[in-house]
Amino acid sequence: MKTNIEKKKALLLGDDAIGRGAIEAGISFATSYPGTPATQIIEYLARNFDGKVEWAINEKVALETAVGVSYTGRRSLCSMKHVGLNVAADPLMTAAYLGVQGGLVILVADDPGAFSSQNEQDTRYYVNFAMIPCLEPCDGQEAKEMMITAFDLSEKMGLPVIVRVVTRICHASTVVELGDIRPQNPISIQKNPSKMIAVPSNVLRCHKILNEKQAELRQWSEDSGLNRVYKNGQKKGIIACGLGYAYAKEYGDEFAILKISAYPFDEKLIANFVKDIDEVWVLEEGYPFVEGIVRRHSSNVKGKISGEIPAEGELGPDVMAGYVKGWDKPAAPPSFLNTLPPRPPVMCQGCSHRDFYKSLIAAKPTFTAGDIGCYTLGASPPLFALDTCLCMGAGIGQAAGMSHQGIKRVAAIIGDSTFLHSGITALISAVYNKANILVAILDNASVAMTGHQPTPLTGITAKGEQGGKVSLEEICKACGATSISVVDPMDHEKTESILKEKLDTEGVNVVIARRACIHVAKKKKK
Repeated sequence: MKTNIEKKKALLLGDDAIGRGAIEAGISFATSYPGTPATQIIEYLARNFDGKVEWAINEKVALETAVGVSYTGRRSLCSMKHVGLNVAADPLMTAAYLGVQGGLVILVADDPGAFSSQNEQDTRYYVNFAMIPCLEPCDGQEAKEMMITAFDLSEKMGLPVIVRVVTRICHASTVVELGDIRPQNPISIQKNPSKMIAVPSNVLRCHKILNEKQAELRQWSEDSGLNRVYKNGQKKGIIACGLGYAYAKEYGDEFAILKISAYPFDEKLIANFVKDIDEVWVLEEGYPFVEGIVRRHSSNVKGKISGEIPAEGELGPDVMAGYVKGWDKPAAPPSFLNTLPPRPPVMCQGCSHRDFYKSLIAAKPTFTAGDIGCYTLGASPPLFALDTCLCMGAGIGQAAGMSHQGIKRVAAIIGDSTFLHSGITALISAVYNKANILVAILDNASVAMTGHQPTPLTGITAKGEQGGKVSLEEICKACGATSISVVDPMDHEKTESILKEKLDTEGVNVVIARRACIHVAKKKKK
């Protein structure tokens, strides 16, 4: 087992600390689909772990593959961002019923503030829905240690375990104390159809077993010491979840603190904490998940439900400022900031997507359904080239839906990696149901938005090795596309001509705009 970390302490990005924790836990496999703020976990493991590390085609496939590794008795890590868990929800819910053999940890990075996401959803609701354990660290050191704890818990309970982090932990650097690396589990395949095949004759029994594990999980949370009370007669209290604990400590000794890091927990933990507290604040990133529980046990709760804390965006260390003695509300931004012109993100200089959009605008589609990637910036000024952006792979389905209502000259725009992630099934559906649409696949030879990770179209693996390679043209041909054209988006005249022709042609017509991302091209040139 190699590791390029020799010191007992190291300054690590939160994502790197998570990766280090997985190595120390003795994983044999790690998988993910690129998604900020979780992307760097796999990149760290690719550099520092000798075992198998891979970019999967999407989060559903990643989790299913990790479950397969678990069936060999070995430990596997599946990481993703919060919206990726939506894609993986199908295997997640049933894996909770069937259980695991080797430890399986799902690292989910939520993005309060939506810095690089289409929503701010809270993974703890999935945890509650699936009835599985969740650990929530407050910093990089805890994130590393909780990875080890999560793998141990997964094997103890025979359940997948979620570790929930947030952007501020993933992208902050922390001095982390390093530990020894546990040996990998030996391979041990134990066939057990009654607990591995989700058919009706097994499901009710498995569900009953999962229900019966809940009391043991709550007891584990109580015994683990991860949910701690810091109390010395104060009449005001803070219940702090995960990163919220780091903020709670800013307010000194005036407040008693209940630190929550493990779910599910027994509600008596809340009841005992608040029984002699006159006022209790709840600090949690995301939705008021714990606050709703607290309100069943206290009549004087401050938080998101009652409006003292904003229900949108990140918390921040000054979220209680103005309510606490000695703390002032954050100063208003200097007035000159209001006179500065806005500087929204734009496509990079030399980006071929910009040139493609110029040709598309000239082709004058009636409606353009967009998708998620750096090309989504085509919706911004000065281009205004996209009309929608919903979720990964949605553009093709949206365009088909409009076509079925008689709207003509509808285009769908999707990136190469996004097409592989969740656009192929939409293309097949559009062909099968005889939509009349143009599907433009912008192939820039990388997952550019998350840091230029490779794709199956490049044939390069997460570790930079040669892997299998697939062809966009052959995939689209196999899906039954009416026509497939390949253009260089820098050739404006040809691109515009083909787009106009295909917008006016019946069927599902695919145009592949192929040119490597400018940064990928520069790197190859060097």
